[in-house]
Amino acid sequence: MTAHLGRNHLRIGELPDLRIVSLSDLVFHEDPDEERLLNLVNRLGAEAALKNPPIVTDPGQGRKLIILDGANRVTALIKLGYKHIPVQVVALDDPLLNVRCWHHAVEKLDRGYFRENLAKISGIRISDGFPESIDLGENGEESDEDDPEAVKYNGYLCSLTSDDDTTISIYNSGHLLDQVQRLCEITNLYLHTPYSDRVSYTKLASLKHNYPEFRTLVTFRPFDKHEVLEVVLSGRKLPAGITRVLLPKRALGLNIRLELLKSALTLEEKNHWLTEMIHRLVANKSIRFYQEPTFVFDE
Repeated sequence: MTAHLGRNHLRIGELPDLRIVSLSDLVFHEDPDEERLLNLVNRLGAEAALKNPPIVTDPGQGRKLIILDGANRVTALIKLGYKHIPVQVVALDDPLLNVRCWHHAVEKLDRGYFRENLAKISGIRISDGFPESIDLGENGEESDEDDPEAVKYNGYLCSLTSDDDTTISIYNSGHLLDQVQRLCEITNLYLHTPYSDRVSYTKLASLKHNYPEFRTLVTFRPFDKHEVLEVVLSGRKLPAGITRVLLPKRALGLNIRLELLKSALTLEEKNHWLTEMIHRLVANKSIRFYQEPTFVFDE
């Protein structure tokens, strides 16, 4: 269903909370994806505009804003020498804000490669098959009815499914931060190569079709919002491309010109400009709200 803001009489306060903030006031909850970063830096430099604002949340008590989605965009602007960035601010306690997991499709690196290198990682236990409590929906995504706590039992970290449909699962029974460290070591086996991509589905036939040299699918234990906060407040980060943030509403196509961000205007003046721009868009009935799932082909 597509709703036109003008016809539905939505007000400014019902739009996403958009602000321009200092890049120095942001903190990452995950590492940027180095494979995606170079292309993004080049594209931002060529297009001279930021289309979609990163998603951040304010943990309160004077702490820095936590980047929930958009680590690559933030890192690209830092590399390009910018000091300010437009963001969408969301409340971490919003019941409609959920954190899910991406899966990682890995090409070329097969079961033998992972078995050999996993054996070098201390503090993990490997067993055959999925944990019994993991229930994948018809579309290959974790079912909405799943209890996230159920799949964390006994220190479950992730599962690796080979192209022949055999699976191993990896465990670590330590504290959350110990588990994050082990996940970093596991994902380091492939994230720094050009062979991996994040996906939202798990069907092997589809993966083999979309990735001609597909060898391994990595699926992760879920992280809830409070765990993400705990990781950040401890000064740690999750590996790139694990968390997937689901929002009640998301701003896309903002198209902020980078020349504005680099201008000598103060942060207050830039935010005033942003507010006036949004008011003009509302007055011109130029904003649309899409309630259904949306695919963005230019990220």
